[in-house]
Amino acid sequence: MKNIGKTSLKRTAGSLLLGLLCTVGLMSEMGYAQAAIPVYGYFVKNTYPHDPKAFTQGLLFKDGHLYESTGQNGQSSLRKVELTTGKVLQKSMLDKKVFGEGITDVGDEILGLTWMSQTGYVFDQKTFKLKRTFSYQGEGWGLASDSQFVYMSDGSSAIRVLNPKTLAEVRRFEVKAEGRPIERLNELEMVD
Repeated sequence: MKNIGKTSLKRTAGSLLLGLLCTVGLMSEMGYAQAAIPVYGYFVKNTYPHDPKAFTQGLLFKDGHLYESTGQNGQSSLRKVELTTGKVLQKSMLDKKVFGEGITDVGDEILGLTWMSQTGYVFDQKTFKLKRTFSYQGEGWGLASDSQFVYMSDGSSAIRVLNPKTLAEVRRFEVKAEGRPIERLNELEMVD
């Protein structure tokens, strides 16, 4: 087992910055003045054990558990993990032909993307039973959701906004910093 605390905190700090960048990009589209992008530091509060064979692509912390999607063709999975021990409590393997990517929750479902297969998965959060699949154009990278929408990154500077019920694209916006597009957007997080 290896510790993921430092990596998780770096990812969280990066996600916070991404959230701020998305806000800056959206604000500039709406005509608001751009402010300098703040840079935040971090400190390691704790570390936790983690399966070193899990190629983490998406993370979700909910109800005291870590939900994780792993990548690699033939090894991609959705997992429910006990945070303090790293023990995998529940696992569902994806099709061997796909590379798992970002996840998010919507109600009692967990949505997951695949990198290049243009297929998304909808799982029951309690049973991990596959409920349905959905399609999208291009690559799938990161997912996040709030009470109204699902947000998807695809490796470009665009964030797709999806209807949480149909998963159809409603619109998209470009993330910019100082007037320039921010390419290769990946993991997304909602920050209160």
